[in-house]
Amino acid sequence: RNFAKNCRMVRSEFKIPSKEIESPADLERWKKSKAYESLSEFILALNESIKGKAISHELPTSKAVVKICDLLKRLEIWIDETPPLEQPMRYGNKAFRQWLARVIEGSRELMLEVLPEELSAAAVELAPYFADSFGNMTRIDYGSGHEANFAAWLCCLRQLGVLDEGDFPGLVLNVFVQYLKLMRRLQMTYLLEPAGSHGVWGLDDYHFLPFLWGSAQLVDHPLIKPRSIHSADLVHKYADDYLYLGCIRFINQVKRGQFGEHSPMLNDISGVPHWQKVNSGMLKMYHAEVLGKLPVIQHFRFGTILPFQESQRPQDTLPTPTLPHAT
Repeated sequence: RNFAKNCRMVRSEFKIPSKEIESPADLERWKKSKAYESLSEFILALNESIKGKAISHELPTSKAVVKICDLLKRLEIWIDETPPLEQPMRYGNKAFRQWLARVIEGSRELMLEVLPEELSAAAVELAPYFADSFGNMTRIDYGSGHEANFAAWLCCLRQLGVLDEGDFPGLVLNVFVQYLKLMRRLQMTYLLEPAGSHGVWGLDDYHFLPFLWGSAQLVDHPLIKPRSIHSADLVHKYADDYLYLGCIRFINQVKRGQFGEHSPMLNDISGVPHWQKVNSGMLKMYHAEVLGKLPVIQHFRFGTILPFQESQRPQDTLPTPTLPHAT
């Protein structure tokens, strides 16, 4: 690929991205920034690219997608090399700090394995997004803000031209699936605390994007409906092919009691008649509960690839955020 041609912005130098959001006023600036615009458009484009596609769907796979998947698989091997410590605490095994320290220390070198030589200088800017994708070392927790950093890291690679539109389905159905596998192993091995959990009234203890993109996969599916999450047979049969059902299977494995009691929001969403309505509701909810929440997004970083500067493009007002619910 001609990376210089694909790159949307020509820049002579990269920088370590920094945090800019501290106040409600900063949050409003963020919503009008070039970074917000780029990340929102990227997440939506990935959403549209996988409508009607199963994980087993045959996809053209670029070298960049393969390299990213290989990178995530190596981090999973590092879990095997960093066993949990014996400790009495329910949450937060301190061995996670050793694992994450290894990721942080090696992050720039890891970026060079994905970047072409002519963009090697971008490693300094990409590394913090990548390192922030797996949880917090001090609190030993993980939540939708860390997950958003992984999406931002992929978005940066797209902005640089390392990834193109043809990679979009593979970014969800190969890369994100591999990332989700890694995160579940980290959550279970080191007992990560849910970051900023809403308790039972949240969508999920840790993740949001597999529900957003998972609902897109199921749009117009002839057999699987939103209510199908209550069918043990359908969940078992299709969990490996559809992110949404994979999440339901995982929740059923780790939580006890009636589904409607431990996951009331997902239970309510199962009453929505069509996946398209679930998907549009999830998109609004993501803007409201993740990208639009100060406690979540205050840790986000900005550089030359995802700048805090105000976008010059006229912005449509986002729809009033509403939760998908039965009608």
